[in-house]
Amino acid sequence: MSRNYTELLNPTGAELVPTYAQQQSTPLWLSLTGFLSYFQTNFTSATYLTTISTPGDGFSINIEADGQSRWALLRPTGTLATGTIVLPAIGVAADGQEIIISSTEVITSFTVDGNDATAVYGAPTSMAVGDKFTLRYNTQTTSWY
Repeated sequence: MSRNYTELLNPTGAELVPTYAQQQSTPLWLSLTGFLSYFQTNFTSATYLTTISTPGDGFSINIEADGQSRWALLRPTGTLATGTIVLPAIGVAADGQEIIISSTEVITSFTVDGNDATAVYGAPTSMAVGDKFTLRYNTQTTSWY
């Protein structure tokens, strides 16, 4: 059965995509709906809950302890001498949880408090305008990376 060009531009979820199963050494067919489900489960980016803060000098901000990945957007009104971010405690941090921290201004002396984690690897000690970094929690090592 031949298909016209319009049908190819407007596929349905039931349309089949050729795949190859290495274990069976044979071609298989996967529906577009099945392919989309697999792709979303394995390759889409996490959803981050956003918290926007306008801290003053000497701030200490606690990241919400709910196991959710978060983006802490720091929007100081100017350069700050010091500031601290306190990560969720290891009892509530979820394996693979990510925390993104970004700043729109300079923070001269910046601290990331691991809040009883074994270690926090890769956290900066200062931030420039537009800097950002991500930390990911690992339960096996009780550390942020």
